Amino acid sequence: MTRILLISDIHGNYEALKAVLNDAHSLRFDEVVVLGDLVDYGPDPDLVVDEVRSLKPRVVVRGNHDHAVGYGVDCGCGPATHAASVYTREEISLKKLSSNDVKWLASLPTEATLKALGFEGVLAVHATPAEELHDYLYPWFSDDRVASSLKGFEGPALLVGHTHYQFAVRRLGKYLIVNPGSVGQPRDGDPRAAYAIIDDESTTITFRRVRYDVNATVRKLESLVKVGEHLELLRRLLRTGTLR
Repeated sequence: MTRILLISDIHGNYEALKAVLNDAHSLRFDEVVVLGDLVDYGPDPDLVVDEVRSLKPRVVVRGNHDHAVGYGVDCGCGPATHAASVYTREEISLKKLSSNDVKWLASLPTEATLKALGFEGVLAVHATPAEELHDYLYPWFSDDRVASSLKGFEGPALLVGHTHYQFAVRRLGKYLIVNPGSVGQPRDGDPRAAYAIIDDESTTITFRRVRYDVNATVRKLESLVKVGEHLELLRRLLRTGTLR
């Protein structure tokens, strides 16, 4: 029996990652799959990269923020968080990460296939099959809107991150889309760290939310982020789990 710890969008939040790992160890897992975005926004990208690598994950795919750090390009994120993204990448991620860390992020694949939920050929990407780094899949999208992001993908299951929303939805009776939510910066209205456990034997998905020391992460950001509007946005995201 294989149990997969599925995590995504850690965004330099080491406190949240530690809480998730402590909780997940209590449930037991055999393998780790990481759906990208280890860096930016948070105060500890170096600690997050070290911790993730120490887990020896079965799969780590590259997120848009990992790509931005690895290749020195823009992250292509939404306008609400873009300025804070650029600032934290330049002032935190690129200053704390080693050259080897940056090379490792750049080397990550943008997609991977694995066996999960009892199926072969499950696809893991950060965003969508059509655009692995920047597209979005939300649970309320219509079947037509989802189909436009699948680029011919027909299942049986798709593992995605990027939206910071935790959900599982079956589309057109054919394939399952699973998003474990964000470990380090949820945006679905619940500020607790999010993750999922996939049990291959029972073909079940268990979604989890874990409280962590948000104030510790905020205090670290207060010592690093010197632009008030960026700091206020990051505080709000961490404490409320929403952009609104």
